[in-house]
Amino acid sequence: MGEVWKIEKRDNVAILTIDKPPLNLVVVDEIYELGEKINELRMDDNVRCVVVTGTGKAFIGGADVSQFPKMDPTSAAFSLKSGHRVLREIEEMEKAVIAAVNGFALGGGCEVALACDIRVCSESAKFGQLEINYGIIPGWGATQRLARIVGYGRARELILTGRMIDAREAYQIGLVSQVIPDDRLLDEALSLAGMLAEKPPIAVALAKEMLNASTECSLPVGGGYEALSCAITMGTEDCSEGVRAFIEKRKPDFKGK
Repeated sequence: MGEVWKIEKRDNVAILTIDKPPLNLVVVDEIYELGEKINELRMDDNVRCVVVTGTGKAFIGGADVSQFPKMDPTSAAFSLKSGHRVLREIEEMEKAVIAAVNGFALGGGCEVALACDIRVCSESAKFGQLEINYGIIPGWGATQRLARIVGYGRARELILTGRMIDAREAYQIGLVSQVIPDDRLLDEALSLAGMLAEKPPIAVALAKEMLNASTECSLPVGGGYEALSCAITMGTEDCSEGVRAFIEKRKPDFKGK
């Protein structure tokens, strides 16, 4: 089988789409491929924002559960840790990453969305950590990221019941920031991506780094790192350009320098 992850570039935005009908179910090789595509986009200076989405009626329908009984604990651990590394690469990417959830985002698919910076979804989207129903638990970070995004109470309920939620409930609990009509999802996601692509790249990278650190550092330690990172941005050409543009009442042109 050929590559299932496709890259399309529009100006400074890359669209990374999984195309594996009918439900975009993934196996470990396709998670490796996702990591390769993320690293490719990370190294592309012309790309400033990435939109992750899926084809058809699914964002990512999850892992291929038919593979589970074939795994022993050792091979499963290797596979799951590989998935963690790839999702961490999305989370730590210096560029903003938007999940445009166009349909089912279940199990590992929901976990991929959780690793993205911003999540928007279509009105027909469905989310769920269904693993408990298969006799297992989430393995690509949901027990860690979901609680940080929607709160411990909501995360416990969703993971322990293994129930599916619709777009409206996902918005209500803060899992997504926007619910968009199905036929406008990609256009709206690209509009948001275009806005993010116009932001100063160094500041975006450092802001993401500090936000990631906030889950691991005490307030004094994290605040100290933030102050140093802010000081770094003040020495950039982009800072000078941003201030000039504000004074001159024009749109800034950030170069990432």
